[in-house]
Amino acid sequence: MRIPGRRPRRSAAAATANESAAAHLVALRSLLEVATRAVELQPAAEQVIGACAQPGDVPAQVARRGGRVASDYCRLHGWALDLIGDTDRASLEFRVTQLLHYHSEMIDTCLKLAFPKFRSPRLEQRRLALHGLGEPARTLRDAQAALALWISELERTDGVDPPR
Repeated sequence: MRIPGRRPRRSAAAATANESAAAHLVALRSLLEVATRAVELQPAAEQVIGACAQPGDVPAQVARRGGRVASDYCRLHGWALDLIGDTDRASLEFRVTQLLHYHSEMIDTCLKLAFPKFRSPRLEQRRLALHGLGEPARTLRDAQAALALWISELERTDGVDPPR
């Protein structure tokens, strides 16, 4: 029997599905913020890589600046991993985490080549051959745009207000 003036109860499954969809949307918005910060760091990363690839001795300030940029990418990678949980390895979310890891490792490798424990002609040749972040930088920008489009589509179809 239904009491007049009261709304019928939602089923537990429907409530869980709505909460799950809302939680997923919040996680996607957070991941978009992480990706946006990573894209904003790309010019600094390119400068560090370019400085590491210059002939001659690399100034120590490049190591300090590069260490900060690499640690920022590493931090963003950790945040992204926390946000995606057990997402499928073929998903966009997982791809973003892979690209963040690549950025972090690329800067770290450049710094190791620019400031080696022991110098060798082979290492010097590899250091001078560095040419920036390459294709993964563009792929991260594309993934950021795809993530923003996905979120706007979810907000439009689910009737959720976009973040302000």
